[in-house]
Amino acid sequence: MGTIWGIIKQSAEDIWDEFLYLIIFNAVWLLGSLLVLPWPYLTFALFFTAHEIGQGKAIKFSTFFMSAAPFWKQAYIWGAINLLMVFILWFNLNFYANFGTGWAAIVQIIFLAMILLWLVLQIVALPMYPRLEVPGFKTALRNAGILLGRYPHVALVLIIIVALFVIISSLFPLFAFFGAGAFTAVMANRAVATLLERELGRDV
Repeated sequence: MGTIWGIIKQSAEDIWDEFLYLIIFNAVWLLGSLLVLPWPYLTFALFFTAHEIGQGKAIKFSTFFMSAAPFWKQAYIWGAINLLMVFILWFNLNFYANFGTGWAAIVQIIFLAMILLWLVLQIVALPMYPRLEVPGFKTALRNAGILLGRYPHVALVLIIIVALFVIISSLFPLFAFFGAGAFTAVMANRAVATLLERELGRDV
């Protein structure tokens, strides 16, 4: 419980310290993502900026666009894989919706769970990229899977918070425009930073 509270407290401090920049960056990310093509890079930019904030570095407007610049190739590899995965999972979800049977409903539930698991994996994998000596999708995903496996309670809290952000955004669309994505990136960054510190402490 102490770990979770620490993550929430530090995330709130990060958001408060850079609130204006975060709402601006969130708006740029959301608008740019509607064009699809800039979406992978802007998503990396959001999480790399959250990493900079978590390290206590002073950020400016150019931070958002330049922090992830050396990793643009990894961003588009990540984007291509995610678009493919979303297509496959969503296609199967809709395919089994055509069957009015009990087993088809169970299969749909399985695919919904897979979509949720994939989303959480990505939320944890993205903050890994700035911390990797040799950034890559496979390494980031593997490390994210290890952390989620060892700290499932943190994964559950992330799921609840993201779900709350989605609900709030559906009720108040301005929240989605001015905060949801950036706040998620900040919290994910703090969660990964905290859990990696615990892992390093355990290995000593």
